[in-house]
Amino acid sequence: MKNILYTLFVMLFVACSTESPNKKFGDQNITEEGKVTGQELLNQLSENDSVQVKVEAVINSICQKKGCWMYVDLNEETEMLVRFKDYGFFVPMDASGSTAIVEGMAKVDTLSVAWLKHLKEDANAPQEEIDAITEPKIMYSMAEATGVIIK
Repeated sequence: MKNILYTLFVMLFVACSTESPNKKFGDQNITEEGKVTGQELLNQLSENDSVQVKVEAVINSICQKKGCWMYVDLNEETEMLVRFKDYGFFVPMDASGSTAIVEGMAKVDTLSVAWLKHLKEDANAPQEEIDAITEPKIMYSMAEATGVIIK
């Protein structure tokens, strides 16, 4: 009887501790269904100022203070800044290089000098790099991502 109970306990422990390969942040109902590639997003943004989208991309870098923003690679030459709706969730700071599916409103945005400097500070960039920022930058952005899946 002890062996049976022990076996059941071990099986239950293993079943409960097996993690899903995907981790969700923000909206726990997010799925991969309907995702587009970074290039498909760029094509959509060439025709629209903004687009509600679910995009799959590799994470280039993440805020090293809290995980409150990340840059994702849309193609070999273009990345997008992703921030999270209402500062309501964060992503793991060690997820750079992972593939993510990000859902939210993507658009072309102008980032101010102050915001660009803030991003560099959060990324622990050298002071010379921060001081070198003197002009706003136009780039792709998702200012209020509602959910993220990290694979």
